[in-house]
Amino acid sequence: MAEFLDVAESLWRRGEVQIGREDFERVFTTLARLYVVHSKAELDLTNIESAFATLEMARTLSRLPGTSEDQISAVISSLKRVIAKTIELTLRLPTSEERGVLPPPPYGSFGELVNHLLREAYPSQTVAVLTFNYDMALDYACFTSGLRISYGLEDNHLVGGGVPVLKLHGSLNWGICTKCRKVIPWGLPSFFERHDWGHPRYLPKTVALDIGTQLATQKHCDMLIEPEPVLVPPTWNKGEYHSSLSRVWARAATELSEAENIFICGYSLPETDAFFRYLYALGTEGESPLKRLWVCNPDISGLVERRFEAMLGPGARRRFQYKPESFEEAIRTIRNEFPGRD
Repeated sequence: MAEFLDVAESLWRRGEVQIGREDFERVFTTLARLYVVHSKAELDLTNIESAFATLEMARTLSRLPGTSEDQISAVISSLKRVIAKTIELTLRLPTSEERGVLPPPPYGSFGELVNHLLREAYPSQTVAVLTFNYDMALDYACFTSGLRISYGLEDNHLVGGGVPVLKLHGSLNWGICTKCRKVIPWGLPSFFERHDWGHPRYLPKTVALDIGTQLATQKHCDMLIEPEPVLVPPTWNKGEYHSSLSRVWARAATELSEAENIFICGYSLPETDAFFRYLYALGTEGESPLKRLWVCNPDISGLVERRFEAMLGPGARRRFQYKPESFEEAIRTIRNEFPGRD
């Protein structure tokens, strides 16, 4: 997060952004104006999450240096397209002459883990994935593993069946219908009906999954959807996003309440993230007995472990284990914990 804007600006200035350069210019011009605020207040404008939250607050207050009220919304829309373009240019998918386009590591192993848990270890149980990530690495891993996914955007969270993949901050492949104002996901099965990678033998070593920057080609209610993806800033006051994503958040709370095993991988529970704390507190209130609550995070300072311990109640604390592991290591650990049927 701390380097995201530096990478985005570097891509723009090196000329690697061909479509949407005006979005990059609008965003970085606006951020440059915001540095004026530094004389009276401290803002971390090098961090994408902080910059995103600052612009959302500016829209709420109708105040942003050198920018009219109407222009603030345009800047936020541009920022979402900058996020999408930067992720697509930097999150490259590896290719293989034998297997075609692969998920970025270790997401291929994660897709295999979900498949294993569903079909081999405990086929009578369910698996759900909650994530704050915008990118499509998880979605593509599920797609290549033959897993149908449900984003929880409909009243019935498993319309058409599938594994709940609940993207709590939105996703690069979600757009807003300009007529009915619903969030419309562009699923990868539908995307690949119109987009073919070509023969694996002739592919470069890596390719980009540019679904987010092609959202403007999609229609709903016989109208084009909005060109920027549905991305939610990491702030508690998620304002205009409540009506759009409340079903996803409610589904996440239901999954937590029914979970017997909770594995939290790579998330450090920042002190400022009240959203997750309330989601966990209200979501885990349920009748299902909690067997495991593991946090897998590479931090070895003890800080992340203490944050989680302070959040947990006495019952959950007895089931809590902290494992100083990377995401890749956590996948292996969970797989070993559920070896499957003999």
